[in-house]
Amino acid sequence: MRTILPEKENPALREIAREIPIADIGSVRIKKLISEMKALLAKEEYGVALAASQVGEPLRLFIVSGKALARDGRNSPDEPEKNKELPAVPDQVYINPVVLKMSRTKKEKHEGCLSVRGKWGIVPRAEKTMLSAYDEKGEKSTRGASGFLAHVFQHEMDHLDGVLYTDKAESLYDDTKVHSPEGE
Repeated sequence: MRTILPEKENPALREIAREIPIADIGSVRIKKLISEMKALLAKEEYGVALAASQVGEPLRLFIVSGKALARDGRNSPDEPEKNKELPAVPDQVYINPVVLKMSRTKKEKHEGCLSVRGKWGIVPRAEKTMLSAYDEKGEKSTRGASGFLAHVFQHEMDHLDGVLYTDKAESLYDDTKVHSPEGE
């Protein structure tokens, strides 16, 4: 089983990730990588997404957890009864993602990373973004996002390009046990 490697022990975090050949998407190797990444992400209380680079595989692949996808809707703490009635949102896999559009308007958000533990920062990100990517079945789709999910997409795309949020943060600070579901 792979592990999420810390920044100082993971040269893949600074590499530009390689595309996965379309024919390899259904391979045992890629299926196993996706399965292990989903399992690792599920164990993280505050993590909402994970790039393959974070587990030492410089491949253009990331996963967004179902809890991140549900966050702005039914995971609202104001409606706990509603949350219990609805089934869990499945994790989403993005293979060979490409940014199609990004808004010019930016918003600063609190951000963390599973590869840079113990630190948080304020990072300006585009308010809206649109990606094209393949899923684990090899089907291509386009997904637009705004707010929190757009922020997550940009953080993960940076991982695939060898960039960490600490490179873009306007301010960094130590973790003082104040956690946010916006940590990646």
